[in-house]
Amino acid sequence: MSKRDTLDKIVGSYFAAITTHSFTYKGQTYEPAPLKVGSGFLRGFTCPANCGGCCPTFTLDYIKKEAKPYKLTERIVDFNGKSVTLWSDTQEDNQTSRCKNLIKENGRCGIHGKQPFSCDFELIRFIKVGDVWTVNERLFGRGWAMKRTDGGTGALCTITPPTSETALDVARRIERLCEWADYFGLKDHKATTLLKYARRFSLEPTKAPRITI
Repeated sequence: MSKRDTLDKIVGSYFAAITTHSFTYKGQTYEPAPLKVGSGFLRGFTCPANCGGCCPTFTLDYIKKEAKPYKLTERIVDFNGKSVTLWSDTQEDNQTSRCKNLIKENGRCGIHGKQPFSCDFELIRFIKVGDVWTVNERLFGRGWAMKRTDGGTGALCTITPPTSETALDVARRIERLCEWADYFGLKDHKATTLLKYARRFSLEPTKAPRITI
């Protein structure tokens, strides 16, 4: 069974949205573009049990400084003309359509607390329309089609209003994005501004303005 390389999402969506300099990855060049901070950026979300809809089989990737759940394999990837080392579980030995760490009995993550960046970063999403990116906390576009561990269809997560707690959690996840961007050598990236924004308005998240960076 072919496994999706999660780095494609991280680079093609996250890095592409926050870069201030052009870079290349897998033969494609990504150019800087305006990034709008949406009104829902500091919102939170629920993650009900017996779902696991967002846990298909894909690579689980970590950078050097991150805590790892178990022994992983080093792999070298080419990014913008240089070699970058990742620590990955490629799940090549997993012949199912669901992540090996998904607990089938309750739809929970068996490595929660040490989950890879790509899992931890959801539901922060970068969406590009035309030449402009927008970042928001939002549900999966095809959540209605996701298969759950309880046998049903449709992700059970919901979006919740912004609070100080949700804003601080957004800041925590953006800080992890900063660490990844720094590790890959993205210069002067916009994630630093997003982090300052989330921290600044963490006490009054409902008053956070829409900005473009």
